[in-house]
Amino acid sequence: MNANDIERYLSLLGEELQAIGVQEPIQLLLVGGGYMLTQIGNRSLTGDIDALWLYPEDYSSSELYRLFEGAVGFVASDEHLDAGWLNTHIGDFMRSAGPLPKMKLWKKFDVVHVYLPPRDFILAYKLLASRRKDRGDIAALCTQLRINTRNKAQKVLDKYIRREVQEINDVPAKLGDIFKK
Repeated sequence: MNANDIERYLSLLGEELQAIGVQEPIQLLLVGGGYMLTQIGNRSLTGDIDALWLYPEDYSSSELYRLFEGAVGFVASDEHLDAGWLNTHIGDFMRSAGPLPKMKLWKKFDVVHVYLPPRDFILAYKLLASRRKDRGDIAALCTQLRINTRNKAQKVLDKYIRREVQEINDVPAKLGDIFKK
């Protein structure tokens, strides 16, 4: 999906939730490829939209969460999308890995309110994963943020991701591969 698709599908999700009577705002934090497409513009496609529920403790066992999941499934079926077009499963890991950042409201799609983290938060998680498919995103974010050394990258990681999580995910070796200096 491209950037326009992302906004269209989120809009359809908001419309569906409103149509079934949801009035309480659902707050999501946009991360991953959806963020890169809509905010950085360094690529043209992503396979899914990664987002995490803000304040999941308020919703995880609620009727609202069940309605949300149903509406996501409805949009997937209606638009012939993969069932995982909106991936909210990353949230538990991100919350346990370190603090969530200050964020700003990006757009409201009826009752779906989508927030954005700062670019360095996205960079920290891209560095943590350091998958082959993340390399272009890492390069684009490093350029925009003027991160050109391993030490600068480490400071970004330390701001958002606990050291234990970095060690488990072999971040020192990953940084060594990315920053040859």
